[in-house]
Amino acid sequence: MKNKFLVFIIGLVFFVGGINLAAASDKQPATNKQVEFWLAKMHRASHMVNYQGIFVYGQQNNLSSMKIVHSTDGSSERERLLSLDGTGREVIRTKNSVTCILPDSQSVMVEKKRPKSNFPPAFPVKINELSKNYHFYLLGKEMVAGQTAQKIIINPKDQYRYGHTLWIDEKSGLLLKTYLVDERKQVVEQFMFTQIDYMDKVPDELLKPSISGENFTWYESGTAHKGDEVNQPSQWRVKQLPAGFNAEMNRKHIMPRSGAAMDHLVFSDGLTSISVFIEKHSKKEDQIVGHSRMGAINACGRALQDGLHVTVVGAVTHAAVKMICDSVYLKD
Repeated sequence: MKNKFLVFIIGLVFFVGGINLAAASDKQPATNKQVEFWLAKMHRASHMVNYQGIFVYGQQNNLSSMKIVHSTDGSSERERLLSLDGTGREVIRTKNSVTCILPDSQSVMVEKKRPKSNFPPAFPVKINELSKNYHFYLLGKEMVAGQTAQKIIINPKDQYRYGHTLWIDEKSGLLLKTYLVDERKQVVEQFMFTQIDYMDKVPDELLKPSISGENFTWYESGTAHKGDEVNQPSQWRVKQLPAGFNAEMNRKHIMPRSGAAMDHLVFSDGLTSISVFIEKHSKKEDQIVGHSRMGAINACGRALQDGLHVTVVGAVTHAAVKMICDSVYLKD
């Protein structure tokens, strides 16, 4: 990807060690009803709970710490994400936009988005469908960041997806800790709150960026080439998908920084998603050819006809991204 920080942020949506989770001896198979209760509670909390906290995020040998502030008024939500390491990059999310402030390059990237028609969004997971591709286990309660959390293990039934271990706050439902486990049963990515403070209302001051970006270069999506290409359905398709993955998004849009057109397809199995990017071929080294991996994120890229290039990215196994990359085609 052109901006590794954005890949890092995407990686947080998916949620370093050598723990073999398959060796857990006290896990008990969970019913679909039990799983649905905890996942629905977690989903609602991610949108409807006011809080600020500090968490660590690890992949391979890298460990980063970040501060997050999340606010909701019952009809919409706002969020501020601040890196506590390096140059102090920030992400500000509102119902209309996502703004990335990058002090190291003195730039600001703004991605416009349409407000959700319903809030909070409906629980998207169909447990009966999910159970076709995953095994679920309920373990005991453990403490995370001073809160009692329910531990859940989710193991894949095939070689195309990762396993998950979740620690969900027993009271609030907020996800406090998670492991992402690869096909070798090794933890390749982890996220954990070290401090969490729940609030009745979040002060506006906590949601404001620490850097104004006044003298930075601003890049806004949809402003470079406002033609018929922007936000139109893509004509690219995928012939073969891993079982359980379905299309969630298919559109052509304009990249905020370069102004270039890009087709973007997203597929999800309910727990994780895979993105497909189709753009003009570039001789620069930022386009992936063959297989690449960064922590839990696998990527696969190849040249297409008419000077185009496809890149498939996701927190899934190499087999999954390669299957999709090899089967991308243009609809007649």
